[in-house]
Amino acid sequence: MDQSILINVKPCKNNIGAFIDTNLKNADDVIINKIKVALDEFGVVFFRNQNLDSASYVKFAKKFGVCADYARLKGLDGYPEITVVEKKANEKMMFGEGWHTDSCYTQHPPKFTMLYSIKTPKKGKGNTLFASQYSSYECLPKKDQKEINKLNALFSADGPISNTLANRIADRGKDISNQTLSAIHPIVKINEKNKKKSIYLSPGHVIKIVDFEEKKSASLLKYLIEHQVKPDFIYSFEWEPNCLAIWSNYSVLHCPVNDFTGVDRIMHRITIE
Repeated sequence: MDQSILINVKPCKNNIGAFIDTNLKNADDVIINKIKVALDEFGVVFFRNQNLDSASYVKFAKKFGVCADYARLKGLDGYPEITVVEKKANEKMMFGEGWHTDSCYTQHPPKFTMLYSIKTPKKGKGNTLFASQYSSYECLPKKDQKEINKLNALFSADGPISNTLANRIADRGKDISNQTLSAIHPIVKINEKNKKKSIYLSPGHVIKIVDFEEKKSASLLKYLIEHQVKPDFIYSFEWEPNCLAIWSNYSVLHCPVNDFTGVDRIMHRITIE
């Protein structure tokens, strides 16, 4: 039977993300297109009980576009497209701990991120939180929507989240010590497919609002960042081995929860241009 007939998309609470029940290893073009539609609609989609080795994972990822290079870390041996996102049993700090969107300090940030779970703490620990930026934009007062539609922000790899990469840079870091990674982007994104707007601000990377004096910039950023992560906009995904999450960096923020010790948490990440 054509497995594309069997695909089932189940929205999460408040339409923040959706679960999709399908076998990704054999995903045909029809299934890939349905996943893309769900991503446009919900911002993030989740799959359980997958069986992806590194080769099949990369093959699947390439159906969504060109795999992006990660400027800060070397990829997995033999599979440079895959970044190992890891917290070792003896470590206290979590890679990417804090609210953010990936690589927004580059001139062309990756559109999608994929995260595949290799080893996880017990279910309910080490969750990833996702905050819908469709919802955060829609729930802003109209006057605030109008104001931010015209604004740009400066994003930097040296933002507050940068210290969470220290352990992994020690393991697999690229030599970028003399290179500052920063970029300016509009703080509102428009999805070309469905015209939905989202707030594009990464609390872990944003430095300032462009052309605002320092105090005014800090005040607006504080207001927007607090608004972005209100509980009504958040879904908490519980990991177990062999799960995949795919999200749009343009329409959701994510934040791994560092609430476990003494066990490894190993994820394989691919970003898509």
